Amino acid sequence: MSDNSNEMPSDPTTLKSILLLAANPKGTTRLRLQEEEKKIKERLRLAGYGNNPINSAGAVTPIDLQQAMLDFNPQIVHFSGHGAGEEGLVFEDEIGYERLVDSAALAELFELFADQVECVVLNACYAAIQAEAIAQHVNYVIGMSNKIEDEAAINFAVGFYTALGNGRDFNFSYKLGCNAIRLNLRGSQEYLTPILWEKGQLIVKPSQPNPRSEDVIRTEARDIPKSITVEPEPNPPTPIIKSQQIYKTDDLSSERSVDYTKLRDLLAAGEWKQADEETFAVMLQATSRETQGDLDIESIENFPCTDLRTIDQLWVKYSNGRFGFSVQKRIWQSVSGKLGEVDWKIYRKYAKHVGWLVIEKKLLVLKEEKWIMYSECTFSLVAPEGHLPAFWSSPSGGGSNLRGANYNIFKNFDRQRQYYTMLDKGQKKVESLLLRRDL
Repeated sequence: MSDNSNEMPSDPTTLKSILLLAANPKGTTRLRLQEEEKKIKERLRLAGYGNNPINSAGAVTPIDLQQAMLDFNPQIVHFSGHGAGEEGLVFEDEIGYERLVDSAALAELFELFADQVECVVLNACYAAIQAEAIAQHVNYVIGMSNKIEDEAAINFAVGFYTALGNGRDFNFSYKLGCNAIRLNLRGSQEYLTPILWEKGQLIVKPSQPNPRSEDVIRTEARDIPKSITVEPEPNPPTPIIKSQQIYKTDDLSSERSVDYTKLRDLLAAGEWKQADEETFAVMLQATSRETQGDLDIESIENFPCTDLRTIDQLWVKYSNGRFGFSVQKRIWQSVSGKLGEVDWKIYRKYAKHVGWLVIEKKLLVLKEEKWIMYSECTFSLVAPEGHLPAFWSSPSGGGSNLRGANYNIFKNFDRQRQYYTMLDKGQKKVESLLLRRDL
């Protein structure tokens, strides 16, 4: 046996059967799915892949999916198309329009083929929910935790299959796919969008990689995340960082003598909902508004700088760059939000991006926009980027009232006017924070 550490395994992943599936129903945004398939096949064949192990099917219906699984016995299944978050993946019906398939149905299907399928890639927006369900039965599953543009999706697929075709394992191939986005799309944060479940554990990439370490943070996929440990890659060896060591580096400074220890501990443990509620509590303390039980515009505009940075840095650190006020501000600026300007259209774009405003639809019929209730927030790392903190931003101060109500439930003009007044208050609170220059 050769001592060369770069030698490829004798039974490389390039010999595995791959099934490429695509769906782009009538009336949905057109995607460059043929280009994605072409580039995947090109990379695999450059690596010595033959024609036989690569099978593909377009305009896939749910029954087509079942049939393809039976016909081709794939070890790797790749889906390209649209995702609809909680509602499911978007397949096609018999006449080419959209047909949603939910997470439970997909998980049940892959459970039936669990003895043969080794990896599933869902290259579709907001498909992390389906990926999490499938990961109960398949060792390696990749899904997109947020919206992903065509260019980024194609780059990820090319990087992933380039590595796979050259005999690398699924974990390495996933990392190369993320890196391909970062290499080719300068300034884009979409390299954070693909997330990987490995043998039932969610693998979370640090937002700012440590140049001296390849560490990843693993959390339980079915209860995301209850505990956090940092495990080093086997080669080269790096020290395991204990939670107590992490805590020693945290700056818990406060101008108002607020104790941020509880917030830090909740975030470090991945208790996102409790941490969100604690964030609201310490913000009330820092502004001396515990009696009022609410943050008004003036208190937000005059919120102590040191405390704001402490809260933000804790959220950013322990969510690996997914959550925090500064993350929300960057998203707000990305949708054209500007200092000194308050704009309802901009705020709606921002709210859609962070998952506070959703579109309720059935098939191709657009029903209406819905501001989610606080109880409908996603308290895990598969939530849209910037989704948290959210509790403090409620127009009622506590996150549970009219922020998520649908105005159609109000039967008279006065109630509708009250609804929009409350929404306007919530918008102004959020924008008052995002307009601050010290984030």
